[in-house]
Amino acid sequence: MAETIKDIRGQKIRELVEEMKLYNNPQELEDMKKVIKKNVPMMMRGYLLAYLYVTRNGGTSARPAKAHSTDRKSTPKPAIENATAFYVNIGKLSKGTAHEMVDFICEKTGLSTEDIISVAYKQNYSFVYIRSDKADGVIEAVNGQTYKGRKVKMNYSKEKDEQ
Repeated sequence: MAETIKDIRGQKIRELVEEMKLYNNPQELEDMKKVIKKNVPMMMRGYLLAYLYVTRNGGTSARPAKAHSTDRKSTPKPAIENATAFYVNIGKLSKGTAHEMVDFICEKTGLSTEDIISVAYKQNYSFVYIRSDKADGVIEAVNGQTYKGRKVKMNYSKEKDEQ
């Protein structure tokens, strides 16, 4: 089934919302929100967001559905410097948010949210990037735990050429 431009944009917006939830400086977002509230009339704020999205994401054209699905194949992000990549069987269908998953991992491991560098939160699974100096013991602490009624499986992420 071919994806429409609206479907592609909707998915991108949902990904941006998840990314925003994990943004490491929420005060900066709060400050910017106040600036926007002061300078943009309420009825124009949605248009401002739409304008920023369209101008920052290639105008009105969208990639074809087939190219979109192959570009985003289930591979982890390229290696992040000083980070260890983990695969976790928690994703959007686990009825939680990326932020809740990060909180769960931090609770089970004793890590802080600053130790988790990045999260790729997919439909059925995620890739979690943790500072390498804090990565020891993470799998043992999380594997076998229960998250929202689901038994968690966590492993080191495989590089693309290892698969």
